[in-house]
Amino acid sequence: MRRRNLLSLGASLALGAVTTSAAAASPFGIRLWDVVIVGSGLAGLSAAVSARENGAENVLVIEKLPILGGHSRVASGSFCAVSEKRLKLYGIKTTVEDAVKESLVIGGPEANAKLLKILMKESESAMDWLESMGVRWNPEPYLPVGSLSVCSFISHSGANGLNYITHLNQRARELGVRFIFSHRVNDLLTYADRSAVEGVVMRTPEGNVEYIRSKAVILACGGFTGNISMCRAVNRNISPAMRSTANPTGRGLDGATGDAISLAKPLNAMVKDLEHIQLICYLGGRMLNYSGADIYVNQEGRRFVNEANAHAVIQKELLKQSNGTLWAITDAKSKKSLTVETKLEDGSVYKCADTAEIAKLIGCPAENIEETLNRYNEFVRCQKDEDFAKPILLQTIDKPPYYIGREKLGIHYCCGGLAFNEYAEVLRNDGTSIAGLYAAGEATGGLHGKDRIGGGALTECVVFGRIAGKEAANFKIG
Repeated sequence: MRRRNLLSLGASLALGAVTTSAAAASPFGIRLWDVVIVGSGLAGLSAAVSARENGAENVLVIEKLPILGGHSRVASGSFCAVSEKRLKLYGIKTTVEDAVKESLVIGGPEANAKLLKILMKESESAMDWLESMGVRWNPEPYLPVGSLSVCSFISHSGANGLNYITHLNQRARELGVRFIFSHRVNDLLTYADRSAVEGVVMRTPEGNVEYIRSKAVILACGGFTGNISMCRAVNRNISPAMRSTANPTGRGLDGATGDAISLAKPLNAMVKDLEHIQLICYLGGRMLNYSGADIYVNQEGRRFVNEANAHAVIQKELLKQSNGTLWAITDAKSKKSLTVETKLEDGSVYKCADTAEIAKLIGCPAENIEETLNRYNEFVRCQKDEDFAKPILLQTIDKPPYYIGREKLGIHYCCGGLAFNEYAEVLRNDGTSIAGLYAAGEATGGLHGKDRIGGGALTECVVFGRIAGKEAANFKIG
């Protein structure tokens, strides 16, 4: 990394491509921050705690929404990890190499083997790190939706994503990390030649512009699933009516609007894989976040896909179905999410006393549902799915009441974003790094490729958030 002497704030600063002169703001009386982090989700909080643990004295997190947590706050919490000490208790022998190979199969040639190896190698340490802050892991691993064989873990809490956020937030505040909410970062402060970053431009709720100086900046402000026009510009499968799975009703707050890309692009930052947007069925009808205890049927009441397949495969098959609709069916035996009662109340999910009620709800012949369930249950008893080769068949679906929910594709995750390297440095189009600028989480691209492994998103936030925090804390200009 090339080092530079700090220039005085003034004509030496450039706002995007425009040289400007301004007085620097001093939030909390600090005129020069060691690290400024844009975004307060799992990646941002992981970076903040890591930065403090690695010697950064003054760390500031800026969040444009009035609440912290980003998409992680509403995540189900699947945490993909290759943890030998945890997996061996259940006779599972998955290695880092196994997990990387599976990720490359799912992600295709666009996936980055080097970065995936870091992700999987550091996943156990990430679990241990969260555990040291109070996260209590459920010891039993499970196969998450979107993973072919690599296991995930989840905490004992019901709201697992929020649980991770809560413990990291508590640790960050114990370490003296400072937070500013309802303020939006509109641009990056750079040297006149735009070769290095030295702060951010922030807009207050009142519309005032403030310039905040920092030795290093970390972009952890998520992807662009909340920006439908941006999604449609890069992916033809996205319709104007689609919703973000983080905001399925359209009435909530969704800060994932592509800010990291718009902030870094004027610095000639490289973007990768923007067209690879994960569309999944998670708008309210599904009740399980693990595979093997439910089935998906179409409007005719027939299965049409291996429910445990990668998200991209399910997306492709669902787009072939009538109205792009599936019905998720499970029974009384399955372990459902804690939100199922709310879903029953708002009509996202229905209880059916028998298969005839299921058929009436879907609008298909009753014999279709009978045949579909009988055939699937026989596969479970024989432990072989002869129709779609589903790899895990945990239970029959035959104990009333049945639970059924209607699902459509929602915009879930951006595999694309800012290109980065093993040090979480943001890269330019020529492959060099932008001095003082780091990124982590869904703001980045080029890790997963065309699709990602189930449970990998939250693991990515913690693993590369920690790396970004450490590298930013140790970045020196001089």
